[in-house]
Amino acid sequence: MSSEQFQETYESIHSTGTRLLQYLQEIEEGRRSEGNNSEGLHGIEDELHKALEALQEQKYQVAVIAAMKAGKSTFLNAMIGADILASESEACTVCRTDVRLLKAGQVPRLLEYRQGQRQPILISEGDSGKIRQDFLERTHQIRENNNSDNTTRFELWHSIEAISKYSSLTGFTLVDTPGPNEWESVGFNTVALKQTALEALRTCNAILFVLDYSSFKDNTNSELLQDLI
Repeated sequence: MSSEQFQETYESIHSTGTRLLQYLQEIEEGRRSEGNNSEGLHGIEDELHKALEALQEQKYQVAVIAAMKAGKSTFLNAMIGADILASESEACTVCRTDVRLLKAGQVPRLLEYRQGQRQPILISEGDSGKIRQDFLERTHQIRENNNSDNTTRFELWHSIEAISKYSSLTGFTLVDTPGPNEWESVGFNTVALKQTALEALRTCNAILFVLDYSSFKDNTNSELLQDLI
């Protein structure tokens, strides 16, 4: 099914459900005005409400993973529609980053989650350039202090240009995960981070594996596939 067909199906189901809900509400109001019991209809109405909410809030997680310097950040930035994820000669991804779809009118922001803390820490907010710089600086800090703050993941709230036309994907999340040689390039113990990232990959709806055509046969890529399987 193409993205256009998926959107059309979503709109058809949502429109049909909304009309049915309105019809039930009209019948219920008519029965109440006649003094009749409408509890049965009210129960159906509640279930229909829940179904429509579940349709609108459906979560879709797509993970993107690659060996270091395979072009993952460039690919993700193209999907997001902004140059917001840093790309350097060294590995830039030290732990998982969830890119979540921002609602209209909200300010883009970057949050950091740490082990043992329920509430995230605001790292940056505002335009893409500022978030990119602050994100890169925070990544450098994590590397330099060997992740002494026990950072587990980041959460980036931003518009995602690639799906901006599809109201059916309001629950869409891009998951940026470190590749195997990115884990090995840092100076601290990343066993827990790697395990968390792999578990996240296994629970995603889809995984996009970005390959550098000049080195796609490297052992790094085959080892990652083995880890996932």
